[in-house]
Amino acid sequence: MKKFFGHFLYSVDHKGRVAIPNCFRKALPQESNGRLVLNKGHDRTLSIHPLSVWEKVVGGALPKLSVNKRESRNLLWGMAANASEVVLDAQGRISIPKELLDYAGITNQVVIFGAITYFVMANPETYEKLQKEFEENYEKYASDLLDSIEIPSADSSSSNDLIPRDE
Repeated sequence: MKKFFGHFLYSVDHKGRVAIPNCFRKALPQESNGRLVLNKGHDRTLSIHPLSVWEKVVGGALPKLSVNKRESRNLLWGMAANASEVVLDAQGRISIPKELLDYAGITNQVVIFGAITYFVMANPETYEKLQKEFEENYEKYASDLLDSIEIPSADSSSSNDLIPRDE
């Protein structure tokens, strides 16, 4: 599957419709048939998954949550209750339900940005806040997270060849 990268500023029309970036439309798995699942995301954003990816989430991790534990039950119920399936129209737009627009504080403009296997929508102020936090904490994030994973070299034929790291 192709991945979702980059960030884009788009207008939202009076009907709550927004165009999806062409590069994101091209990255959608064919089996999703232009269908996406919108849901409430972290930090007052909206997460948008191709339907085929969402089905893997729903079919994989979510059913394993115990409904006997309040936190698990609330997560399961919240994700199911707030999910909304939408279909790209002929102009490559989706209609965002009003309650999701309100949740994310999205009015006339939205930043759409990639998150590798899905993409995210945020109002421009929220996006700027998230970017500032990322920039201020990049060194810490890189140190804490990237040091714990092996990164194969782009020109290596073996997954054991790693990019050298400063110790």
